[in-house]
Amino acid sequence: MGLLFIAEAAGLSMQFLAVSLSAGTRVADDWPMFLSIAFASIGALLLMVAPRRNAIAMDIRIASTGYRWEGWLLVHLAAFGAFCWANLALLAEAEARRHLPGGLLVFWAVLGCTSFVAWLGALAPAGFWFGLLRQERAAVVAAMLAGTLAVLGGWLTQQLWKPLAAGTFWLAHGLLGMHYSGIRFDAQEHLLGTSTFAVRIAPGCSGYEGISLIVVFLAGYLWLFRGEIRFPQAFLLFPIGVLAIWLANVVRIALLIAIGTSVSPEVALDGFHSQAGWIAFVAVAIGLVLVMRRLRLFAIAAPGAVAGEANPLAPALLMPLLVLMGSLMLTSALSAGFDWLYPVRVVSTTIALWCFRHVYLRWDWRPSWQAVAIGVAVFPMWIVLQPADRESGLGQTLAMLPAWESVTWLAFRIVGSVIVVPLAEELAFRGYLLRRLAGNELEPARVPRFTWLSFVVTSLAFGLLHTQWLAGTLAGMAFAGALYRRGRLADAVIAHMTTNGLIALAVLLGGRWSLFTS
Repeated sequence: MGLLFIAEAAGLSMQFLAVSLSAGTRVADDWPMFLSIAFASIGALLLMVAPRRNAIAMDIRIASTGYRWEGWLLVHLAAFGAFCWANLALLAEAEARRHLPGGLLVFWAVLGCTSFVAWLGALAPAGFWFGLLRQERAAVVAAMLAGTLAVLGGWLTQQLWKPLAAGTFWLAHGLLGMHYSGIRFDAQEHLLGTSTFAVRIAPGCSGYEGISLIVVFLAGYLWLFRGEIRFPQAFLLFPIGVLAIWLANVVRIALLIAIGTSVSPEVALDGFHSQAGWIAFVAVAIGLVLVMRRLRLFAIAAPGAVAGEANPLAPALLMPLLVLMGSLMLTSALSAGFDWLYPVRVVSTTIALWCFRHVYLRWDWRPSWQAVAIGVAVFPMWIVLQPADRESGLGQTLAMLPAWESVTWLAFRIVGSVIVVPLAEELAFRGYLLRRLAGNELEPARVPRFTWLSFVVTSLAFGLLHTQWLAGTLAGMAFAGALYRRGRLADAVIAHMTTNGLIALAVLLGGRWSLFTS
């Protein structure tokens, strides 16, 4: 039923993406907020009941023992089929008309609700769901409130983008004036820069996106760790976080103009502009977590007690990937097109792996031919799913470099792709995340328990880490299968290394340079 739900959700997503709603349709304009509130509320509810997911799953198994679910499944399939038809009809009406027929809209909503209720009925009896609703009524109300506030808060910050942009504009102007003379600025057009490089502060650059992200992050963190944080003092972190991320955005704009003026316009626009926002968000989020953990104003337990409760294996499993992602953002921010700082990424991640070598050496790293076979099988799938018309200028760029520089960069790229990256990613996804979601201990010497949640979520997360998410998701499933076969993390690592090694050969021998960017 879980896989059926995922497949149906993917099909509906494709329907919505395939049809472009006209900007003049009144109801179509309201749909994004309605759907956003619904999905945000569902996401908040899943987050709130996550600590009790195993108990709820066990209750579903008990309640569904001997339960005749076939009729509910047939009702669900029929209702979902009719819902898809109504959805297509509604989307077509939205394109062709300015006002949607109310009857069709109500019919669409009723079919959607019927399909979902029948899906729940196929899982467990109605009495179980009513009991669960009564049991989790506080979480349901809180999730609906959180989802509504999150979406309305995002909408409000978008409406306030002009005053936010004005404040960003004047502060960034002041920062630039401390170093440059003859600053160009137009308060009406939100144009800011120097005599050689200027930018227009668009709505997305005013800071409201970062504010929304930090508010959502704080809300989720406070809920997950509510037993370790003092309330109501913790609510002071919201204005602190909002102010911090807004000021970080001001610094980002000023640095963007400074880099474009004094270093390179290409680096400013192609590298720094795309990464600096995420770097600022990560820095502010980590800073807020440290404040919550270390200040007695917010932390209930002493900092030493909190740290002592953490699993000592978690840093060894997570730190290499965190260093890899952090160095990726930093090196990408300083590059324009060609990732000339890739060796820095390899060296920094290798240092992180070396620091935890005493942990890794305790595990069984003996290879198996089955793991190699899985890696070989993933390779053609990865090649087939790459866009045929995708081009990359990497080969031409390397050809223009001096021979020693080109060979050195390629050597680091191959070592990183074949050895360092598979180690860092498998330690985090199959070594940490998969076991945490399955409720297992983190010790890789233990065979992980298979659960659909851990299998699907880790594979999807792994896929989203790559440019070609579908190929990445399927590869993640194969590497998880390698882990489950013998229960050894080494098999997932070796399968991953084998696939990446074959990809490197395809790049070097076949000239498929775009594979190095997927």
